[in-house]
Amino acid sequence: MAGFKCLSDEQWQLIEGLMDHTFPLERGTPRSDLRKTWNSILFILTRGCRWADLPTDSSLFIPRSTAHKWLKQWSVEGVFDKVMSGLLQIAIMEGKVDLSQVAVDGSFSPRSRRRGKS
Repeated sequence: MAGFKCLSDEQWQLIEGLMDHTFPLERGTPRSDLRKTWNSILFILTRGCRWADLPTDSSLFIPRSTAHKWLKQWSVEGVFDKVMSGLLQIAIMEGKVDLSQVAVDGSFSPRSRRRGKS
């Protein structure tokens, strides 16, 4: 786990405030701790490792199958886009992002095909 830092209290408060995590009351297995879920997903995405490499420290992470389920669900629901957009808006309001330095290049040039030439 060297090199990976779990979410700090301040980081978690920002993310938690941007999430709509009201779950219906259900019977059965209790919901996973959302902070541990984020730690687990961020570990995999920032390290680029396999799910099998997720640490098994239950005080910081959730089981890999559960983390994978949440990654798929949140991707479909647009949770990551909403959180990133919210974090960007907070950073802009706090003056941490200088929009005069931002450039978006939407150009695209497909590679030309050379048929019959080697």
